[in-house]
Amino acid sequence: MSSSKHVTYKDDLVLTYLRGLAGFNPTLKVIESDRIVYRSVKEDASVTVLSGGGSGHEPAHAGFVGKGMLDVAVAGSIFASPSTRQILAGIKAKSSETGTLIIVKNYTGDILHFGLAAERAKAQGIPVEVVIVGDDVAVGRTKGGLVGRRGLAGTVLVHKVAGAEAALGSPLKKVAASAQAIVDNLVTVGASLDHCSVPGRESEPAYLDANELEVGMGIHNEPGIAHVSPLPSADGLVESLLSYLLSESDTERSYVKFEKSDDVVLLLNNLGGTSMLEVTAISHLVLAQLRFKYGILPVRVYVGTFMTSLNAPGFSITLLNASKAGGYRILELLDAETDAPGWNAHFTPSAWTSKGDQIITDVTQKKASSPSKLKSSKKLFAAILAKGAYSVLEKVPEITRYDTVAGDGDCGETLASGANAILSALKSDNSDVLNLGDGVKALTDIAEIIENSMGGTSGGIYSIYISALAQGLRTLCEESAEESVVLDLPILAKASKLALNTLYKYTKARIGDRTLIDALAPFVGALESGASIIDATDKAAEGAHTTRKLQPRFGRASYIGQDELAQFDAEGGLPDPGAVGVAALLEGFAEAYSAAGENRED
Repeated sequence: MSSSKHVTYKDDLVLTYLRGLAGFNPTLKVIESDRIVYRSVKEDASVTVLSGGGSGHEPAHAGFVGKGMLDVAVAGSIFASPSTRQILAGIKAKSSETGTLIIVKNYTGDILHFGLAAERAKAQGIPVEVVIVGDDVAVGRTKGGLVGRRGLAGTVLVHKVAGAEAALGSPLKKVAASAQAIVDNLVTVGASLDHCSVPGRESEPAYLDANELEVGMGIHNEPGIAHVSPLPSADGLVESLLSYLLSESDTERSYVKFEKSDDVVLLLNNLGGTSMLEVTAISHLVLAQLRFKYGILPVRVYVGTFMTSLNAPGFSITLLNASKAGGYRILELLDAETDAPGWNAHFTPSAWTSKGDQIITDVTQKKASSPSKLKSSKKLFAAILAKGAYSVLEKVPEITRYDTVAGDGDCGETLASGANAILSALKSDNSDVLNLGDGVKALTDIAEIIENSMGGTSGGIYSIYISALAQGLRTLCEESAEESVVLDLPILAKASKLALNTLYKYTKARIGDRTLIDALAPFVGALESGASIIDATDKAAEGAHTTRKLQPRFGRASYIGQDELAQFDAEGGLPDPGAVGVAALLEGFAEAYSAAGENRED
């Protein structure tokens, strides 16, 4: 849902924004009295391209002022058209003998003010052409009536093509014709989880329920054409939106026809309040459905924040039929160089034509490693791994309770993911996944399984330690003159010490810092001193217990208040969740090893 909280600004917010934009772009100048942004460097002979409208759609319009796009942008107040006086001042700020093209979105206020400014400029002898952008398919032919479609994110493609055409030195009529060709072959539709909140307003009404989204909403909080509840999946939403753009049977909204053979351009736009993680993921879903449902493979794809509705939590999809708009020449204009900060695509035509198949399904191809001398009992190894995994899983609720206070609450879940991944690998009995016949290879496989399943800091620490343990064992085996080496506790102790020293290269945590090292290091130290596996495991448990009295020095735990800690006084204090997990794992290993007794194979 959109946040209605905004900080206040001493000066006018829009003007402050324009000043900021010029502050990091040395090619821009701002006329404060009229809230105009223009290029300070421009070839006088070329057509001037001007656009603008109400603010709140940033980076449009001022963010697209730059070489190869707009020359001038005129900013109104939030969601309000600039005045005729402002627009006329913008025309004169970068007047050109060859004329000015005005690009305006199809909203009544914008049409009136920009149109009047154009007529006044003509009366003063300035050549002017006006192109009106209406790409919103949500406004059907009946609903649109005499007004027509609203202008949405597709306007940015008009800016790009017109600016590139002007930069080539084309006359005003040709620049206007190229812009109009884009408008005639452009369709956009959007969806949002809520309306945006407007700075300066004391409160915002609750537009949509928590489990509802709106399709076809405008960029000024205008209502859409449908409320959808419950919330659909991302795939389902994309499917629905594409049907508005591409369904030939919907004569109310089928403004542009798309053939499989057409060169199609896709623009996926963030309406302002959606994470780029989601926007980019949605772009993949759009591309997949275009390809597999409609047979359309876009030849250009633009993804990002182009035309917002302040902080609206939604996105829009724009399709341009470049073939009908002018063919390959339109693609050349889209590819043409620009330094406008709002335009984020700077790939060459050759990059687009040679990209090929970009999605590689399997990236987990394993490079075969040479076998080691360390032979292991598959049965015993499997039993030890399984017991350790189950021991961790038994402790997960307890670990989660501790980590809810001491960390982010996900330690138990992370350890459970690793334990379940090991159990799944054991159950599959696939030597390509987990080869238990070679001790070194087995540990290497385990490290990879842990890394892929656990993630986070603890997953990295476990993977580093186990990988280093495998390397230590391989080194010790290679130093032996024997053809095969039996894994006994002395060798395990030496390799464990090597692995711990390797781990210390990547973490500053040591005994006493209240981390999993407080359990792992005592275990390694005990093995090194000649202790049995049971005694070494007891040392790990003791180390985990001591963390109850230690002052946290790493992560969120270092900020825990005394009131939070007090609830664990009856237990002797709050232990480190990671240390508890290590102790549980080692306890399971030791129990399985000891249970095998005299019958185990070395």
